[in-house]
Amino acid sequence: MSLAENIRRLRRDKGWTQGDLADRTGLRVAHISEMEKGKGDPKLSTLYKLMQALECSPDSLMMDTAKVKTDALLKQALERALSLDEVHKRIALHNLDMYCMAAGMIRETDANRKWLRLYIGPHEPVTATPTAPDLPEPPSI
Repeated sequence: MSLAENIRRLRRDKGWTQGDLADRTGLRVAHISEMEKGKGDPKLSTLYKLMQALECSPDSLMMDTAKVKTDALLKQALERALSLDEVHKRIALHNLDMYCMAAGMIRETDANRKWLRLYIGPHEPVTATPTAPDLPEPPSI
């Protein structure tokens, strides 16, 4: 995402129109519109006004998400989550926690499968479905 897309996304996250953002920054609506279209090169003072109004970090405002690693994107997403109300923060936190637990279980399951393969040993691929006479007899009790 470019600066233009970030401005639009952060503004929409707050449910604001371009006019609302203009009011909060003291910029003209036309200037906000031009920035969201990627036209022009905003001055540093304009960027400060945007960061203050949108309550975001310089990274969130200016990061080009197509050129950064996943950790930076996660940091940006978590920063956005901080602007949620308390109920939605708890929901986001719960979802993230559940996902991390599930990912941990998958890793653990993969590790258990590797251990099981070592314990049992490699098994030969099945080439045909066995018929009844080929099945082993059940063990006697």
